[in-house]
Amino acid sequence: MPDTWVRNAAAEALGVFTLCFIGIMAINSPNDLTGLALAQGLAIGVMVAALGHVSGGHFNPAITLGLLLGRKIDLPMAGVYWVAQLLGGVIAAVVVALAVSREAVAIGTPTLADDVNPLVGVVLEMIATFFLVLVVYGTVVDRRAPASVYPFAIGLTIAIGILAIGAYTGGALNPARGFGPALVGGEWGGTVAWLFGPLLGGVAAWALHTYVLMPRHEPDSIVESGQRDEV
Repeated sequence: MPDTWVRNAAAEALGVFTLCFIGIMAINSPNDLTGLALAQGLAIGVMVAALGHVSGGHFNPAITLGLLLGRKIDLPMAGVYWVAQLLGGVIAAVVVALAVSREAVAIGTPTLADDVNPLVGVVLEMIATFFLVLVVYGTVVDRRAPASVYPFAIGLTIAIGILAIGAYTGGALNPARGFGPALVGGEWGGTVAWLFGPLLGGVAAWALHTYVLMPRHEPDSIVESGQRDEV
């Protein structure tokens, strides 16, 4: 068990490190929203392909929450994942601060646009993350889906989510994407959106998949490793 925890925690931390490092650096580069969306979507897509067989490739506390509610991971392992995910984001932000500047980290933190109400920000983040967690359930958890599609599907969902809401909320779709840069860069303006929105979206996706979309004969299971049916 401890060996599994270490492997899974390392994979989850590395996945979030990649997302946050790429995301922060991309925002500080001369990219439009399309470039930012593709950079972060591709980052997660390749990390899911590389590390999904180790930890399941959550890389997002909202995904872990959704899968915990669906009994696809147990509570102690979910706690390990959450700590690792937040730590990965913090380490990425520290690396960027040391290599570039703390200001660059602040710029790379998801924040609400000036004319966006915090409640609207929460709703937008919730909807975009709902799509993401639903895709995870539909392509990773549901064994009827082809096994080869899930890294592409997850990465693409992140990209289209950022394209849709990035101009309004910064397009976090992930509490760890906001927490690490906010802690290091000191920019907490979008906290309510990147914290509560994704978590609510994860709960909503779990509820829809479990009570509406999932065939009732499918057994529930609690899992701790990264095989496709063991998210």
